[in-house]
Amino acid sequence: MIITAITQQRHDPEKQNIFIDGEFAFSLIMQDVRYFKLKEGEEISESTYAYIKENLLYIKAQDTALHYIGYKMRTEREVRHKLEEKAFPEEIVEKVMVFLRKYGYCDDKEYAKIFIKERLRMNPKGTYVLRMELKQKGVSEDIIQEVLQDTDIDEVEDAARWIEKRTKGQYDLDEKEKKKLYGFLQRKGYCWGTIEDAFRLCREREEE
Repeated sequence: MIITAITQQRHDPEKQNIFIDGEFAFSLIMQDVRYFKLKEGEEISESTYAYIKENLLYIKAQDTALHYIGYKMRTEREVRHKLEEKAFPEEIVEKVMVFLRKYGYCDDKEYAKIFIKERLRMNPKGTYVLRMELKQKGVSEDIIQEVLQDTDIDEVEDAARWIEKRTKGQYDLDEKEKKKLYGFLQRKGYCWGTIEDAFRLCREREEE
C-alpha cells in the first residue's frame, strides 16, 4: 500500500487527509502523521494501517460521537452525519454506531418519545408536523408511528390552548383575523376539523 497523497483538510486545517493507492483512507492531525512517519510516495505497512483504523481512528470517532451527544440527544442520522463530516471511514462510523446503540447512547425511539413530550409541553403541534419534524431528523416512519400511538395526544385541547392564547378569550373574530388564526394553527399541524372542534371547545368553556 502506497501513500499517494497527504492533503490539508479544507474545513479543518489541523487535519491531513491521507490517500492510499489513489483513494481516501482516513484523516489524522499532523502530529499523528509525523508520529507514524507517513510520507507521500512511501509505503504504509499493513500493521500500521490496521492499528490506525482499528484503534486510533475508532477511539477518536467514539470520542467525537460521545461529545456530540453529551449535551443534547441526537438521532442516529445526526450522529452519522457528524462523523462523516469529520471524514471518518464508513466502517469506523458503523462500528461507533453499533457501540452507541448497544449501550443506549443513541436510541431513535427514546429520542422520539422525549422530542414529542417536550414539543407538547413547550410548543404544542399537531401530529402531522411532529411526524415531519422527526422524519427530517432521520427517525424512521415505523418508530414515529409507534411512538405517536403510545403517546396521549389531544390535538383539540392543544389547539384550543393556542386559540385561547392568541385571542385572549375573544373568540368573535372578523374574517381577516379568523383566517390568520386558522393559517397559524394549520402551520402548527392541525387540520381544519380539529381547529373547528377547538373553537367549539373554547366557546363551550366560555359559556360555562
